[in-house]
Amino acid sequence: MSSLLPPLHNGHASIYLLNGFHEALHAYEDWNMRSEEPQVAVFGKSVRISVIFRRLTQCSDQLPQHVLQSLKAAIPQLMQYQPADFPATYADAAGLLRQVLKNHSRQQATNPAYN
Repeated sequence: MSSLLPPLHNGHASIYLLNGFHEALHAYEDWNMRSEEPQVAVFGKSVRISVIFRRLTQCSDQLPQHVLQSLKAAIPQLMQYQPADFPATYADAAGLLRQVLKNHSRQQATNPAYN
């Protein structure tokens, strides 16, 4: 499924991929964790948010301040352990979000009452 997304170019993402990340972050913020993983449209295709986060784990583009604030609001439990300016890149943010999704998947698998 990740082949639906464009590759990075020397560590940089296209504007379409960065916009997809922003939409994925908003979808994560609105997600009822008891439901299926959200999907967002990128290039007219429906893509799971985890696929977008995975694609950006090597992205060296700077994270805009407004996206950093959204990230801090979305996952405060992780952000309390990070320096004030972290994450500085999309790769940092994508890594944190992938960690949260993996933890969520593990909880679902080990605790049927979680669903």
